[in-house]
Amino acid sequence: MKQTTLDIIFLQEMKCSIQKLRQIHSKWLSRFEFLEVKAENAAGGILTLWNPMKIGIIDAEASRNYLLMVIDL
Repeated sequence: MKQTTLDIIFLQEMKCSIQKLRQIHSKWLSRFEFLEVKAENAAGGILTLWNPMKIGIIDAEASRNYLLMVIDL
C-alpha cells in the first residue's frame, strides 16, 4: 500500500480551547504551522494546519464564522 503524507488539514466545529489545541500541536503536529478560530461555548472552532515546506500562506483573514486563507502551492 502506498503511504501518503498530509500537507494541509482543515477541521471545523473543534469545540476545543486554544490551550488544548496548542498542546496537541506541540505533541503530535509540530511540523505543521496553524491558524485557528476559537470556539465559543459549545459552538464553532476552526483549525487549519499546513506543512510550511510544501504550502505557503500569502494572506489570511478570520472571524467568528470563517477562516479564509490564500495559499501558494
